[in-house]
Amino acid sequence: MSSFTNASILKPVLFAMSVALGIVSASAQAASGEDLFKQQCAACHAIQKDAPMGMGPNLSGIVGRSAGTVQGFPHSEEFTKALNGKAWTPELLDKWLENPQQVAKGTYMMYQQPDAAVRADIINYLKTIK
Repeated sequence: MSSFTNASILKPVLFAMSVALGIVSASAQAASGEDLFKQQCAACHAIQKDAPMGMGPNLSGIVGRSAGTVQGFPHSEEFTKALNGKAWTPELLDKWLENPQQVAKGTYMMYQQPDAAVRADIINYLKTIK
């Protein structure tokens, strides 16, 4: 018999194959919202209060903040029109992370997260960043 029939080897192999094929959701793979943020958001967004902006605006204190108010960040005209006067509530962040183009067609952000559990984990993490 092949050594691959051993359950201790087979389970991790099947899990790795599932991950590679996208069968296991990102929320099942991630340990926390912080990990998800680091994996999916940190390349473009800083969260330290006085950190310089990256490709996207600094997200320190985003939950509850008025959209488009990060000093010095050049938000798109489409973003400004669509979100003028709105605050980043958990509900608006959820819609934004799911599909920013549906919230503000033509905005610069292209990231989309279809998994509601992943979005919730990221948003819950962002709530802790002041």
